[in-house]
Amino acid sequence: MHPAVLAFAICAVACLIAHGAILASIVSRRSTQPAAGVPRPRLLIEIVWALIPAIVLIFLLTATWIRVRDHARPKPGMMMKVAQ
Repeated sequence: MHPAVLAFAICAVACLIAHGAILASIVSRRSTQPAAGVPRPRLLIEIVWALIPAIVLIFLLTATWIRVRDHARPKPGMMMKVAQ
């Protein structure tokens, strides 16, 4: 496996875990009582605000994956120019 592909996969899994933890904290926090006088937003609004960055991240990761995959294998007849 190419090192760039491995690094990308590790980053993608870390992002999935982080977003899963964010959503889990939103849902689990609902069971606690809020402080007096502090308004609590609706659950749906909190989930939407947590999913918007996840959706944007999916588009960015997809675009990045396409670029990594294209550059992971050299094109036939392509030569690297190395500084002398």
